[in-house]
Amino acid sequence: MTTRAQRHRPPGFLVILGLLLLFAAGSINRRLIGLRDTYGLSSTVAIENAPPLLAFTTVALGGFRGLLADILWLRASHLQERGDYVEVAQLSDWIAELEPRCTEIWGFHAWNMAYNISVMLPDPQDRWRWVRNGIELLRQKGLVYNPGAPGLYRELGWLFQHKIGTNLDDTHAYYKQAWRDEMQALLGSGYPDYAALAADPDRLGTLRDEYRLDPDLMQQIDTRYGPLDWRDPLTHAVYWATRAKQVAPDGIYLPADRMIFQSLATAVRTGSQARTGSDGPNLAVLNGALRAYEDALGLYEEKTVKTSYMNFLGATIPQLVQQGQAARAAELRKRLRKLQAVEGQP
Repeated sequence: MTTRAQRHRPPGFLVILGLLLLFAAGSINRRLIGLRDTYGLSSTVAIENAPPLLAFTTVALGGFRGLLADILWLRASHLQERGDYVEVAQLSDWIAELEPRCTEIWGFHAWNMAYNISVMLPDPQDRWRWVRNGIELLRQKGLVYNPGAPGLYRELGWLFQHKIGTNLDDTHAYYKQAWRDEMQALLGSGYPDYAALAADPDRLGTLRDEYRLDPDLMQQIDTRYGPLDWRDPLTHAVYWATRAKQVAPDGIYLPADRMIFQSLATAVRTGSQARTGSDGPNLAVLNGALRAYEDALGLYEEKTVKTSYMNFLGATIPQLVQQGQAARAAELRKRLRKLQAVEGQP
């Protein structure tokens, strides 16, 4: 018969089993940490230029890094309301680096700098500085920590397509001119000599390290969609959307393809955005825009893609007629009628 004392006495083998399981868990944990470092999955990333207290707290909190990020986020919001934008920039950088694998954080803070903070400043130069801060946060850090995140490449492309490339911001002309000057100084013109660029280690290093641009990919994009003006922010939207497709599974990523054909369609309609005013239609990139639309139609059964394509054709036909290109206009009219017939439109 089992006594009450025997029933409440923990069997010795359970104690031994528990110790063995703890030892095994510790061994596996060390292996997992090693694998996370090997494959770049560790979120323990050193924060540059952080105060010693923050650096220590980051390591000490471990899994509670997110809590610290939330506290800093509240602090950044308060500072932004007060207009302490320099401090906001530093805190935004730290918040993102506390959770470096959270792409939404990088995207939000870049957007906040380029859209919210910039418009609160009256001087165009100051506004441009904050737009550039948003670009650099994604380009120099967010994408370094998340090189396989197509959404971040698309976020970067959006800043070029929408913030700089459109006329929705009061100081959009200043942004366009500032970007044009940067690219002009680096490339010599909007249409770079790729062979000469490859032979110039200084310019090549700046292009790759500071602007994160691959000249080989630039040339491939130029060949497929060009000739493109690399002083034009829309061209850079096409570049970063192409990078997004490169890292997306099987190269399928509708937001990136949409950015490509929208940017090229805008370039056809308004001319190069590298200048502060409209050049009128730029029919030199018409073939590239048509190819981008056809590529997207071949990849996605998405009604909005077809609708966008039909709208583009309908708007381009009169431009061709005005430019005396009646034969080309007739060709596009045939494409439009074919798409309309598929959609059951008259």
